[in-house]
Amino acid sequence: MFDKSLGIRHLVCGSCNGCEHEMNALNNAYYDITREGWDIVASPRHADVITVTGPMTEAMREPSHETVEAVPRPRVVLAIGDCAAGEGVWAGAPSAGEGAGIELGAAIFVPGCPPTPDAIRAGLAEAAKRLA
Repeated sequence: MFDKSLGIRHLVCGSCNGCEHEMNALNNAYYDITREGWDIVASPRHADVITVTGPMTEAMREPSHETVEAVPRPRVVLAIGDCAAGEGVWAGAPSAGEGAGIELGAAIFVPGCPPTPDAIRAGLAEAAKRLA
C-alpha cells in the first residue's frame, strides 16, 4: 500500500559495510522498496529520511552534520545497526565516536550486526509513519 513516498539519503559514517550490504538488498527484486514509493537518493535535498551506519569517524563528523542540515524538514534520522547506536564492535574504540545515530540525533534505531533487510524496512516504515 502506498502511504508515503520516501527519499532516503544514506550516510556511511565508518561502518564495516555489513549494514550497507543489507541496505543494498532493499533494492533487489525480493525486497524492492520502490513498490512502497521509497527510493535511495543521491542528494540530501531530495531526501525525507537520512539513514546512518557506523560509529562516526572523525572524517565523517562534519560532512554528516552538513548532510543532515541539507535535508528539508520534516525529516527523520534512522540509525541502522549496533555501531550507529553506540554498541557493537567499535564501541569504546579511541577513534570511534558515540555512534552515528546518537551524534546525529536519530529518532529511530534498527538494532543488529547487521540488521536484516526486513528490520531496516520496518524502520523505514516507522519513519514514513512519523512523516505522514
